[in-house]
Amino acid sequence: MRDSTWLRNVRVENDYLEKEGFTYGSKSETVDIEIKNGKISDIIAHQNFRPDGNNEIDGKNYLILPTLREMHCHLDKSKLGVPWKPITPANNNVERFTSEIDELDNLSLSLKERAKNLIETEISNGVTFFRSHIDVHPKVGQRYLEGVLETLEEYQGQLDYELVAFPQHGMLRSNAYDDVKKALESGVQIIGGVDPSSLDGDLERSLSQTFELAIQFNVPIDIHVHDRGEHGTETVKKLIEYTKQSNWQGKVAISHAFGLNDFVGEEREMVFSELAELGISVISSVPINGRIPPLEELRTAGVNVNLGCDNVYDSWSPFGTGNILEKLNRYAEIHRLTTQEALTDSLALITGKPFNLEKGKTWLKKDMDASFLLVDSSSAAEFVARQSPVKFSFYKGTVVHSL
Repeated sequence: MRDSTWLRNVRVENDYLEKEGFTYGSKSETVDIEIKNGKISDIIAHQNFRPDGNNEIDGKNYLILPTLREMHCHLDKSKLGVPWKPITPANNNVERFTSEIDELDNLSLSLKERAKNLIETEISNGVTFFRSHIDVHPKVGQRYLEGVLETLEEYQGQLDYELVAFPQHGMLRSNAYDDVKKALESGVQIIGGVDPSSLDGDLERSLSQTFELAIQFNVPIDIHVHDRGEHGTETVKKLIEYTKQSNWQGKVAISHAFGLNDFVGEEREMVFSELAELGISVISSVPINGRIPPLEELRTAGVNVNLGCDNVYDSWSPFGTGNILEKLNRYAEIHRLTTQEALTDSLALITGKPFNLEKGKTWLKKDMDASFLLVDSSSAAEFVARQSPVKFSFYKGTVVHSL
């Protein structure tokens, strides 16, 4: 039979290596994996493998890890592929997003070409899932969304994605309700928002419209909240309130969430606990400008935290490489995650899968999607700390990247 493929000679971690109370590495076993119909159909010890005429891929004794997720990007905004130019000056965010449209429209590459460049870059870094915010508001209508959808059609069978209908200029400020609704009618999977307090100037009305559409189309919410101080804390509290009222538990994410820094004392503990209980996630691009929310404290409280690249050479920032592992590496350094266990555990921030090693058990299971990476590392901890390059990336049994 030739209806399956065997990935041979790969290592999977199954325990830690310890000596006198110090964890200095991880144990692994070498296995062969049968892939059939995009799933893992069998996992056997490498020495027990018996050739049976199926297709084979040599795993070269690389370490196998879960595939990576990009949980916050803007496929419609990147300038990857155009000649270098630093960002143009802007006095505030309103001035920035107002001038951004003409700037992007006048680039030498189309939106589709630039989006493709970002997708290819992230795939080469191990990503096979994207969550991308796409501008929909009266200034651009649906044209950014249409361009991104056309681009993604070229990647069928290579990745999964969720798109967020994003009113960049403010749901209320730009009268974006109808455009956001139209995007959701066309099948966009998530509704977004941005700074409903400071930008829209009416926190209640802005969130009311956002939750109204979310409920109408039964979609999750992922809202940018950059605000600090009272704007930020009141927005978080109001999001908690609306999530409870709407029974939208497990369906709300706060991107950036800088204002979480501004809760103190008992209120801080209570808010973080409520975020965890309601399944309100926090998504961070790990900025190094001092505004990063208390992410490890949030994780300890049980809040689901994920990472995204966000800006990758666009009108907002000249930085960004499109490497989500680089963001995790920065996260680990900022939070001083230096032990084997902490570095291993942190991988969940960019895979969405728990990676706690248990004696004799592995994260790799039969009947899972055959979506994973092969890397030249001794362990997940080394992969995170040393940013090892991805040698192979598989999406549902298909090799989508190899070195």
